[in-house]
Amino acid sequence: MRILYDHQVFSLQDAGGASRYFYELMNFLTTVPDVRTELLLGISGTVYPFRRLPRSKARVMACGEWLPTGTLRYLANELWSNLRVPFRGKMDVYHPTAYLRMPMVRARRVVATHHDCTHERYPELFPDAKKVLWARKWLFPRVDAIICVSESCRRDLLQFYAVDPAKVRVIHHGLSPLPRSAEAAASLHRRLRRDYVLYVGMRAAFKNFTGLLQAFHETRLQDSFDLLVLGGGPLTAQEKTLMATLQMSDCVISLPVVSDELLAEAYAGAKLFVYPSLNEGFGFPPLEAMAAGCPVLASRAPSIPEICGDAPFYFDPMDQGSFHRALLQSVSDQAARQQAVERGREVAAQYSWERCGQQTLALYRECQ
Repeated sequence: MRILYDHQVFSLQDAGGASRYFYELMNFLTTVPDVRTELLLGISGTVYPFRRLPRSKARVMACGEWLPTGTLRYLANELWSNLRVPFRGKMDVYHPTAYLRMPMVRARRVVATHHDCTHERYPELFPDAKKVLWARKWLFPRVDAIICVSESCRRDLLQFYAVDPAKVRVIHHGLSPLPRSAEAAASLHRRLRRDYVLYVGMRAAFKNFTGLLQAFHETRLQDSFDLLVLGGGPLTAQEKTLMATLQMSDCVISLPVVSDELLAEAYAGAKLFVYPSLNEGFGFPPLEAMAAGCPVLASRAPSIPEICGDAPFYFDPMDQGSFHRALLQSVSDQAARQQAVERGREVAAQYSWERCGQQTLALYRECQ
């Protein structure tokens, strides 16, 4: 069986949950005797080690890193990929990494993965919402199967799009153990002055990072803790202005790009990990924190209770008072914190990339 993945998500991000998902799928499929995967990576600075996959099982077609993520890289990779793909022959399965289908790909079956309906629920928060919604509306009826990463995601898909429920399959992501490093730990500790609360990932409006800043200020946690912000790029001018207004500039420590090793050390040392998002399809960071033994405070947004179960402290993301109460409890109630740590490890252990890979491969075979 020949399976093709395209450049799309790797043109738009060098790190992130969707990129990790496709890396882990390809990594699993290298262990399957009758499967060969191909990736049209193109121009990319991805942090995931695709080039280390065995060449006899995974062909990764790349051409260096000389454009930043975004539209220009995407267009260059789309042109480059469509020039190369006719020479690859007909694939058994084409699995686009985002929501457009490359026109020159020939494949017996097409499988798509749907990650969340955040654009559908909050279109006002995304300048590209119309484009994304159009792409999904065009793609979903034309594929042979759709993978949803949670039951919540599946319900949203069927609510917003006229697709046949019989071709929709829920397959949870797995969880990658993050490598720890004494060097990364030392690097992190050089930046820290005191105990810290941790936030990880992008800070788009639906992620509710500004809500966290306000709650951190209003509960006066800034008097006792720093707020460590990892990944997601540099702080924006608007974020810096809000922090200055809240007199929090000195207690927010931002590292725009981090390694897995530093991320692992940050989870392990945090007083609390906070995930205030308004909507998620799956959500890797809370599971990563739980696996590292870090208590988690999360919003009761779609999919998070489904994925994380009863391990986190929860709050209503539409109720700032609920946020305040949960934030204070989650840093002060020692018995509840210990229970959250123990239960968190149990929940995180339920997610494996091997199971995700096996279920995805079974779906590929059904589509042949």
